[in-house]
Amino acid sequence: MPSVAIIDDEASSREVLKNLLAKLCPDVEIVGEAKGVTDGVALIRAKRPDAIFLDILMDDGLGFDLIKFFPTPAFNIIFTSGYNNYATEAFRANAMDYLLKPINPEDLVKAIEKLSAQPSGMDPRIADIVEGLQNPEERTVRLPTGKGWVFWRMKNIIRLEAADSMTFFFNDEGKKVLVARTIRVAHTLLPSNLFFRCHKSHIINRSYIKEVLREDGSYEVVLDDGLKIPISRRRSPSFLNWLDNNSV
Repeated sequence: MPSVAIIDDEASSREVLKNLLAKLCPDVEIVGEAKGVTDGVALIRAKRPDAIFLDILMDDGLGFDLIKFFPTPAFNIIFTSGYNNYATEAFRANAMDYLLKPINPEDLVKAIEKLSAQPSGMDPRIADIVEGLQNPEERTVRLPTGKGWVFWRMKNIIRLEAADSMTFFFNDEGKKVLVARTIRVAHTLLPSNLFFRCHKSHIINRSYIKEVLREDGSYEVVLDDGLKIPISRRRSPSFLNWLDNNSV
């Protein structure tokens, strides 16, 4: 039984697709739904579906933005869109299928038949890659820049700082990269046992925490380089719990 997730910012579109799947493809398991890129990334990481039905134009970005979070996806992609001018780009992104809205029932059935015909289990080459990424500190994150990409290991990223709708990444070599993503979206790239969003504008790596200071009921973190980062009052209890649960 293939498992699928539905990612679309229109609730009515999600409902139509769920009803079609229930009626025409009852063996398909719907493991969840999301309304955008950020929620979709979290859903995929939590549920690991065999395939996703992915809208293209959503409130917080494009479906293609979501795919960038998974350089070697272990799931199939079926795009759903009301526009046919994205089909070429979709198939360049290795999409299994491209369904135009309103979705034709016959096209949906064919897409599911194609999905069901896929070999069960993860491709061994992908499994090797994922296995190598199980240690979060050794994982590599790909950061888009104006000139291309830079690749940093998670363990070398000291912190992130919001810059309006963009985010600065800082590493232990004194370098920084400005990425065209909000800090909220950037946060979804990072393993939660290693990074914590301690403030609306700051994310820190626990490996570089030198001290935690408390004054008048407020906390701040001192990093190895002496930089002080505030901990918002609202996030303080979660921060302390995170430290306790992830201490060596």
